Amino acid sequence: MPRAPRARPQNGDASRRAWLSVLKEKAVQRLPPDASPAMRAKLRNDVEHALRHHGPDDSALELQDILSALIDEAAGQMAEAKHQTQRAERKRKLLALAQSTLASAIATCPSYLVGSFGSDKRINVTRAMWADLRAVLEKALSGAESEEDVRQRVEEHVAQWQRGQDHWWRLHPPSPARVLRGIRTAKLVVDTVNNTPELRQLVDTVIQAVQIKLRQRREAKGSSSSSSSSSSSS
Repeated sequence: MPRAPRARPQNGDASRRAWLSVLKEKAVQRLPPDASPAMRAKLRNDVEHALRHHGPDDSALELQDILSALIDEAAGQMAEAKHQTQRAERKRKLLALAQSTLASAIATCPSYLVGSFGSDKRINVTRAMWADLRAVLEKALSGAESEEDVRQRVEEHVAQWQRGQDHWWRLHPPSPARVLRGIRTAKLVVDTVNNTPELRQLVDTVIQAVQIKLRQRREAKGSSSSSSSSSSSS
């Protein structure tokens, strides 16, 4: 049965307020030293509310149990708030790690997909990919993950993006206009070489060196095959 409110004489209000103030301060003193003013004020209110039907004549053990329960609850809330703050800070650090890992992972992609280092294409690709990845990580990360877990998530994200881009390139070959521009550029280079004796001589020298190297490789491969056949016959 719930305790029925007691009718207290008016002249006892002052003594009760003094008694209640002492209990509230004792409860606050049992909080951790780093308790915030808001937490201390909340505990005072909780004590006053919990003891609204109690007085100085009630059992000291009963009063102590009530105070201990309120103090434990307040300390638990403080610990949880501190834990959440630490995880939020950890999450910010993991996001920073993910961003730096993304830049490193993009650098391993072919330049025709992400552009050269420092180019507008590389900057735009990185910015767009980070926007997508950050949205995913903001929801997925709790702050309890390891750095290796985050690196692996980023690398998998980039690998998946690259597979999609490679597939697009296979399905979308260069346009005829682009091919034509490439042919014109190649023709311009060839004409320049043919019209410049020094460059022509250099090209002839390189071609001869490559031909000699290829012939030597074929001869070496042929000798190796002959030796293997002789050994098998023996």
